[in-house]
This record gives sequence, C-alpha cells and structure tokens, in this order.
Amino acid sequence: MLPRPAWLTKPFLASLFLGIGGFLYGYDSGIITPSLALGSFVTYFDKPDAPLRGAIVSVYQAGAWLGSASVGVTSDRLGRRKAIAFGCIWGVLGGALMAAAAHVAMLIIGRLLVGYAVGTITGVAPVFGAEIAKTHERAKITAVNQMMVAWGFFVALWVGVGEGKWSNANQWRLGFAIQAIPALVLGVGVLFIGESPRWLCLQGRYKDAEETFNRWHHDGTNDEWCRTEFARIQTSIAEEVDTQHHLGWVDLVRTPSFRKRLFVGCFVWAAAMLSGISFVQYYQTAIYATLQFDQDQQLLVSGLYGCVAPVACILSLFFVDRVGRKKILVSSSAFLSVSYMIITILAALYPARPGFPTNAAAQKGLIACIFMVSANYSALLGPMTWIIPPEVFTTELRAKANAVVQVLHYSISLIITQCSPIALERVGWKYYILFILTNALCAVVFWLAYPETRGKSLEEIDEIFGDIERKRDVEVDAVENVVVGKDVDEK
Repeated sequence: MLPRPAWLTKPFLASLFLGIGGFLYGYDSGIITPSLALGSFVTYFDKPDAPLRGAIVSVYQAGAWLGSASVGVTSDRLGRRKAIAFGCIWGVLGGALMAAAAHVAMLIIGRLLVGYAVGTITGVAPVFGAEIAKTHERAKITAVNQMMVAWGFFVALWVGVGEGKWSNANQWRLGFAIQAIPALVLGVGVLFIGESPRWLCLQGRYKDAEETFNRWHHDGTNDEWCRTEFARIQTSIAEEVDTQHHLGWVDLVRTPSFRKRLFVGCFVWAAAMLSGISFVQYYQTAIYATLQFDQDQQLLVSGLYGCVAPVACILSLFFVDRVGRKKILVSSSAFLSVSYMIITILAALYPARPGFPTNAAAQKGLIACIFMVSANYSALLGPMTWIIPPEVFTTELRAKANAVVQVLHYSISLIITQCSPIALERVGWKYYILFILTNALCAVVFWLAYPETRGKSLEEIDEIFGDIERKRDVEVDAVENVVVGKDVDEK
C-alpha cells in the first residue's frame, strides 16, 4: 500500500467533509441566481417586482442571521458535531419546502429555513476545523470552507444552465430539491467523526479529550509530540477557565483586548460583504440583462462565472499558509477597488440600451472584470474570512464570538441583497461606485489596524492580544509533568 501524502492528514480530510457545509452555503446562495432568470419561475410567481425579488433573496440572509445567532448556545452546549447536525435538519426541511412551493410565501419560508441551516453550519464548521488542526495547516484547513463554497456555487449555476435547457414548467424545482442532499449527507456523517478535543477540555472531559486528540493526530511515531501538545492545550484551556471564570456574551466587549479580537474577527467579514461579492453573485444575471443578453446567454455567462471561483480557491490552498494574512487582506481589497472602478467606467461610457448598437469590446471587458472580482475574492479575501475569526478568539469564547461575527456577516449581506435590485433598477451603474469606496476603505483599515497571526498556534495568538497573562514557568512545569506521566490539575 502506498504511504499517504504528508499533507493528507486526518484533520484535512475531515475539513473536506465538513466543507459540505460550505458547499451547501454556496449552492443555496447560487441556485437563486439562475432561478430568477428562468421564465418559468418568474411566470409561476407572477413576475415579482424588484422589492419582492430582493425579499426572496435576502430572506435567506435573515435565516442565516438567526442560525448564526444561535450558534453560541448550540455549539457550546451540544458540541461542535451535534450543533452541525442540528443545523442540517433545517436544511433538509427548507429544501423540501422550496421544491414543493405552491406560492411565494412557501418559497420564502423554505428559503428562511435553508438560511437558518447555513447560518448554523457555517458558524460551527470553521471553529471545529480550527480546533482540530495543527498550527502549520490551520489556514489550509479552514480555507477549505471557501473552496467548497465556490464549488457549491459552481454546481448551482450549472444546474441552472441545465434547467434552462429542460423544457418543463417545473424546471426550477429541480435545483431547489437538490439542496436537501448535502444537508442530509453532512447531518448524518458528522456524527461519525471525532469531537473537538478543545471543546471536550472546556467541558472538563480531559480523558475523552486526550483520546480524541490522539485519534486526530497520532500516527504511531509521534507519541512524545502528542503528549506534549495535548498537555499544552489542556493547560492553556484550564488557565482560561480559571482566569476568566466562564465568560459570557457581555465579556466580548468588556475588556480592550477582547474588543480588539472582536473587531478583527468581525471586520474581515464586513469587508467581505462590502466587497460587493454577494451583489455580483446574486444579481449577475440582472447585470447581464442590462447588457441586453437573453435568458440563455445570462445562464451561460453565469455558469462560466461559476467556474472561476473553484479554480481560484484551489490555487489559494498552495499559498494561504505561506503568505501573511495582512498582506493578503490589503492586496485583495485594493485590487477589488480597482476592478469596480473599471466596471463603473465601462458601464458609464458604453451603456447597453435597447434599440441602440452595443460596444462588444466594452461588454467583454465588463464581464472580464466581474470574473476578476470572483477570482480575487475566492483566492484572497474569501479564505481569510474563514481563517481569521476562529483563530483570534480564546477557546471559551470562540463559539460565542464566531456567532457574533456571522450575525454581522449575514446582517450586512441581508441589507445588500435586499437593496441591490432596487438600486440597480434606479441608479444603474452609479451603484458600483459604492464598492469602489468600501473596498478602498477596507484596504486602509487592514493596513493600519490588523495584527499578523500566521504561524502562531491558537494558544500563542493569546499573547498577540495580551488578554491572558501567562505564567510561563507554571505552564512549562505542567507540560513536563504530563509528559513524564504525572497528573495535571484538571481545573
């Protein structure tokens, strides 16, 4: 039997499976895009106007907001695995409701439930991945979520292309029905993988935690490393609990160091939403419609758009652990601002108007820039949104803080998805100026205010923020005691 490649570790394989949650996020986000372009869908729901189209899209974000808001409770009480399985239940129900929708209210309720599922899963899965990963592979493991989001969006857009070729009045139901499959697979399968050792330590279940840690990392030759590393984790979490006395929600903003952690975790997602990526993803067919593309052209170009992100995400896995987080964030936001500037200029100078000749070169240039936005986001800024928040919080606050981060994420996304079709209808290309400014502002904030966390263990990152005064001699003694077989105080 050939030896397994060194990079193909158990945590990485588990992250690929947990990435089904990211796939569900991408698929659920993407399937509404071709649906809004299908004549059968528009006719069945009585040609919804811009505000109703915005509601159909944004209610998904509202559901995700509710799901992510509950994660701090479900993840800490049920554990990482059961919290994910709980979210998947709603994904299956929501997909079934959308596929069977008899009226727009039923469609909206189904989309709300699917959103709740995605909010729950995406609030837990990155935390889970970060907690089982070794330091040198943490970025790659958590970045898998972005890659799977891209693949989900890719599949959704090409399902839409297929629906467009299927001459059937119910063609739009197929894409909605498929949503339930990844939710079902993830919900059942996640119960058969090991729990997070750090969560088990937080519950005081140190024996179970050590056994689980060894199942994740022991390879038959690294006994000493496993004992030392687990002792370090156990001691660090015990110190957290002893020092912080079971922190609650209010503690996230009580001290300057925790507020800085919260700002770092929240702002990266705010920057992601203010990058305009959700606007482009959801309403790209509307943009193509302004270029006078018919239904088949809109679906085809959106399908080609969906091919960009998976490739960019795969490429990011080769450098995301080697390049500094800050450098990636600054360069991504700056390039996004330039891309939107080009889009705005092309749309303003060469508008496509019914009855007038169109500039084919300008159309291609605008579409190319939209594709560049996807490539940039998928390779640079997108992966950082999954990497940074889970790694900057302490173990006791990680689930609660990541819930707050995801609530902010979906709140901004909800506003953008609700307002975008109305803004695009009323001000046209001038709406793109917003994203020139927001991306430029984000680049400046990243440059001035963000710390560098690459290459740091989750415990070492505590020192960057300075919220835990470590007694190094005590920690070293505790680690040495465990290594030689002595008991560590389980408090």
